[in-house]
Amino acid sequence: MNKGSIWNKSKYLVCCLFAMFPCLTIAAVVTAGGVNVPNYRIDYCQAKTAPETIEQATQCDYQPNYTPLNSGLAESPRWIRVQISDDQIDKNSFVIRVGPYFLRRIEFFQYISKVWESEKAGSRLADDGSHSDIGEHIFITSPTPEKQNTYYLKIDASSLTHIAISVSSKTDSGIQVSERALGIGTQVGTLFAILVFSIVSFGLNPSTVMARFGVSVANLILCTLSGSGILALFLFKQEPLLNELIFNWALCLRLGLWVWVSQAFLLPYKTPNWYASSCWAIYILVGGCLLLVGMEKNNISNPLMLIGILTAPVVQIIAITKTPRIDKSFQVVLIAGFGISILLILLAVIAVLFPLKSYSQAPIYLARITDFVSPLVMLSIIVYQNRLIRKELVEVKLALTDTRLRSEFESKLLRDRTTLIDMLAHELKNPLASIGLAVDTLSQSINTGNSSDQQRLANINKSILNMDAIIERCNLMNLIDQKTLPLQLADINVKGLICSIIENHQSKKVIDLNINDRLNIQTDPQFLQIILTNLIENALKYSPARTKIKVMVEELTTINDPRIRISIVNTIHPDLAPDPKSIFERFYRHPLAQETRGSGLGLYICKELCHVLGGTIEYRYIANEVHFLIELPK
Repeated sequence: MNKGSIWNKSKYLVCCLFAMFPCLTIAAVVTAGGVNVPNYRIDYCQAKTAPETIEQATQCDYQPNYTPLNSGLAESPRWIRVQISDDQIDKNSFVIRVGPYFLRRIEFFQYISKVWESEKAGSRLADDGSHSDIGEHIFITSPTPEKQNTYYLKIDASSLTHIAISVSSKTDSGIQVSERALGIGTQVGTLFAILVFSIVSFGLNPSTVMARFGVSVANLILCTLSGSGILALFLFKQEPLLNELIFNWALCLRLGLWVWVSQAFLLPYKTPNWYASSCWAIYILVGGCLLLVGMEKNNISNPLMLIGILTAPVVQIIAITKTPRIDKSFQVVLIAGFGISILLILLAVIAVLFPLKSYSQAPIYLARITDFVSPLVMLSIIVYQNRLIRKELVEVKLALTDTRLRSEFESKLLRDRTTLIDMLAHELKNPLASIGLAVDTLSQSINTGNSSDQQRLANINKSILNMDAIIERCNLMNLIDQKTLPLQLADINVKGLICSIIENHQSKKVIDLNINDRLNIQTDPQFLQIILTNLIENALKYSPARTKIKVMVEELTTINDPRIRISIVNTIHPDLAPDPKSIFERFYRHPLAQETRGSGLGLYICKELCHVLGGTIEYRYIANEVHFLIELPK
């Protein structure tokens, strides 16, 4: 089985998991609704200052509505009254369930033989099997003959903790245990399946984002196992504080790991400058909360974590909108995913701070849905990103194939052109040499006094030299294309080289030299001579009569990179000004300069040879003057 088929099957598995969890949750709610529970009423003490004793608590004003914001973010005692009435009260015992499991201290009061007796439970007490259960704590009590049973609960919790209280008959407790186990078991099982999927995916296609996602899901599983009491009931029976520490740390790490995974999505792109700093600020916030939790300063860590949880998705969304060159569809997917995350978080917080009277279990189901949907949203984003990456890889492969075919075709053309030029150069060299010998012989036999004949012979010699020069330029172009030019450095005097070039041309035009007599340069003399010869020849050919050509050489004073600049300036008719974009291209010639002899290779060769020598050449047209500026290392 190839990697692609495994990947496709894995995607179907994720879809099945996504559909399975809501179905099982609905089934659990329906099952719970079918249980025959006794009539009971839950009321909350409305005193601004919590009573200290049960006697004081019985005198408190109890109302069915509870406002968590009044208790603050720090843990404080909450007094809750539970009243149970049932016609079949003489046949059953009652089970009062208090959740979630991570509530630290719970004290249950019941009036027996005119005395208030109490039982204690909570995540900080070692498990003796009497009160702790998966996801909650239980208290079993027998009914009184009055058919009106009143009990009190004293619970330490902050306003961010939703307290779920339910009552059932003891004979029906087995059904409720199954419903509760179904909810938590489905959540843990689904998260384990997502973790396995991420591990398999990382093995098939390793990536930073998938590795971080796997770590995040593993932490979420640890948080669920410790928060529901599974670790405490089956692993840390005599070490409840260790389970509590693991839960609080995993809870804090969820924020940091969520940002860590989100940051991985934007790693391939250039994010705003403030983005990395904002992520580090959240990491530092999480680290500080871990220390505060270890010091049992939850009253400080809780509001800090709430701030981080609410601001982190907003920061991510702003960063996504400000990140350039990101695929638009991927940008929409990221914003939608993070938008869903912050929406679920806000709904869960609102459900806790403003509980609904008719549906007290809403925060529990919202928390479970958030724990389930958030990793699936992340996983969906990863799958979509991988799809885009595979699409880009296919496009890159096609582009590389096209480039390779083009390169092979151009290489073949270059080889064929090189072979053709070598053949033509070889075939033309010998006839030109024969013609040159014939002209020399002919010049000795004809009448030297006949100026017309001498002029014809001189023109033939000149044409032979021009053809020979064109052949040499074609050979030089072949060597440049094949990058086989041999570089032989020597110390030369710049003024002496330029003067020798000017003397060979014997032009009647005035050439103004501005060169230091002692200026030397370490370079290849043959290549520099070819460059200067081409530029001076062009200046002589295309400048109008009775105009001056300027040749200037100056040193550029730099500490680490000493260079010289050679400037060749000549006047030109405005209609003959070259095109700056095409002047250094191969075979370029101005349309109005076709009558002037030339191959169109001179400036192309100058540019390539300047690169070989480690320098540059620049063309400027200023006020009817052509400027060629050459910079070479000294």
